[in-house]
Amino acid sequence: MTKQELIDKAKLRLRKSSNDDLDQDVGQLVEVALTDLKRIGVNESYLHPDELKDPLIIEAVLVYVNANFGNPENHDKLMASYDMILTKIKGGGYHRSAN
Repeated sequence: MTKQELIDKAKLRLRKSSNDDLDQDVGQLVEVALTDLKRIGVNESYLHPDELKDPLIIEAVLVYVNANFGNPENHDKLMASYDMILTKIKGGGYHRSAN
């Protein structure tokens, strides 16, 4: 999945069907989530912008975007879910190359 496909998937998760200036915010949140995954030690091979395919990585990005777009009532629960996914990623060997 390309980064644009991931952004489109994030928009779907947000139930955002229109194309407008807020798409830039969604794209920025996707970038922040990918950078955060890199920060915790996820190998670059899992984060390549044209080859995003690991379901745990994709779900982490989608949950992060959902938690931080707008002001959702369930922000704390979504961030707790994101943190749990990060814990799984940290213990899952993602620091090694996917190849």
